[in-house]
Amino acid sequence: MTAYAVKRPDGQWSVMAANRDQLNAHRVRIWFNDSTTRNFFSGPVQISTFGKTQYQWHPAETQFLAHSENPGEQPVIAITKGRADPDGPLMRSTQTGGKDSWYDLPAASVVVIRGKTEGK
Repeated sequence: MTAYAVKRPDGQWSVMAANRDQLNAHRVRIWFNDSTTRNFFSGPVQISTFGKTQYQWHPAETQFLAHSENPGEQPVIAITKGRADPDGPLMRSTQTGGKDSWYDLPAASVVVIRGKTEGK
């Protein structure tokens, strides 16, 4: 897991979280701490997810020959080019934030969570 937070010009906070675990989803709670308060998302929170269900890379398929069919040719032949399948749009959702809210990060995903904060 890696996360980066930024306060946007509109006063909202945005957290980009990367779940590098290829096999397991993780649930996280998000708090913003400063020297005097603990802040958390409150009200509607927008979530944008880009993971395995939106994008999966399939590498090029190659054929390795013991020798070239013709002199001077390479013994490796690309049968297909690499491709993304699916290559879909972001998954967008909204949930209500709060001090006890959990956010789901699917396996192998990048998730952006954006909303206003409230100190408690």
